[in-house]
Amino acid sequence: MLLALAIGLATPAAAQWDPPQGAADKAQAVYLYQLDTETLVYAKNEEEQRAPASLTKLMTALLLVESGQPLDTAFTIPQDLQPEFNEILANYGTRAGLLCGETVTLEDLLYGCLLPSGNDAASAIAWYLGNGDEAAFLEQMNQRAAELGCTGTHFSCPHGLDGIEQGTYSTAQDMFRIARACMENETLMEVMCSTDYWMPLTELHTQADAGAPEGKSYQIRSTVVMQNPDSPLYRDYIRGMKTGFTDEAGRCFVSGAQQGGASWLLVVMGAQDGLAEDGVNYAFHTTANLYDWALESLAPTAAVNTETPAAQLPLRWCAESDTVGLYAKDPLVVLAETGSSSLETRVETTVDSLDAPVQAGQVLGRLTALVNGETVGSTELVTLGNYERSFWLYAGDILRPWLPLLAVLGCVLLIGLALLVRMLSRRAAVRRRRKAIRVAPPRNSQPQNK
Repeated sequence: MLLALAIGLATPAAAQWDPPQGAADKAQAVYLYQLDTETLVYAKNEEEQRAPASLTKLMTALLLVESGQPLDTAFTIPQDLQPEFNEILANYGTRAGLLCGETVTLEDLLYGCLLPSGNDAASAIAWYLGNGDEAAFLEQMNQRAAELGCTGTHFSCPHGLDGIEQGTYSTAQDMFRIARACMENETLMEVMCSTDYWMPLTELHTQADAGAPEGKSYQIRSTVVMQNPDSPLYRDYIRGMKTGFTDEAGRCFVSGAQQGGASWLLVVMGAQDGLAEDGVNYAFHTTANLYDWALESLAPTAAVNTETPAAQLPLRWCAESDTVGLYAKDPLVVLAETGSSSLETRVETTVDSLDAPVQAGQVLGRLTALVNGETVGSTELVTLGNYERSFWLYAGDILRPWLPLLAVLGCVLLIGLALLVRMLSRRAAVRRRRKAIRVAPPRNSQPQNK
């Protein structure tokens, strides 16, 4: 049984939309996803393997918070890392200002890795979690990537300075998977949504910058300029995450966004190097183009709720009701174009009618939301209440087909009974007459003389 119901709601697109012309032209790979509706909004070269640059640090940071180590754990930067720190400096890699021999906390390393994109902090995290063996940490990185479903990703360093030839590569789709795991971690989101952080005074950082809080030495700042109110490209919907750049990778930016209670995630890789007229790089401009368009044009929309029956089925043998309502098991929310009004839902039930008793929670169908003939979501249809069987309604229904026959049999029985009574009455009358004849004296007999 298939029922098509037209509902006056916004129109969700099937799987992807086309952004305004030129919105993503400056980027080589893009992946824009609406999290609440599990909808891929727009993708470009999403499976193409590219150098991720410092987007690599998302995995490094994720492993640190997932390790379960308290973030207030003290850690002394080992002298063994000095050659790597020198190499980072020689390659003009971004740093958090760490010095070998100073003691900081894991929290300091986490902020240093994510906010200023410190390659030194990422190397220190790898040394800590790998117990001094970077190869062991890289194995953790690649194993976690596989667990997240990444099929086009491999890491050969904890910070992203390596390129594809050295064995560090990923895809926009895989970076989405890694970023989503980061977004689901409250600690990481708190760090990535911060605009700055004060590093501590240590045995090697003994001077405090002007305005430093007590016990602090110098300030590090986030490279995510879109969440800085002083930026010409500031957007209040941005929720942190990570930038990246090498000559090979181009400008990269993974960002979260939230507006009106809806959450989004966008990966931009391989954006053109250089700055726009406002002094902001093209990864940020691509991000602004896509989010500004998507957040204005699209919104999660309820296709069905769990409080209104989506279908009614006839019900027999219940005194309280002659129908059963079928309700969506879960709310069905789809991504819809704002200002549109044609959303079709289709109800398919497993039966045409029901007989009591019916129990709450029975799955009796499925509701599917479609746009332009394409499925955008579905949910099971279930009963909400219990419907008990009435004995008298059930018995009456069972006996009803037999009533004509029973009536005929009753008539036959009555006729037979009447005939039997008549026959028995006649026999009884005959017996009474015979008995009366036997006992009656002859009418003409006279007494004899003696």
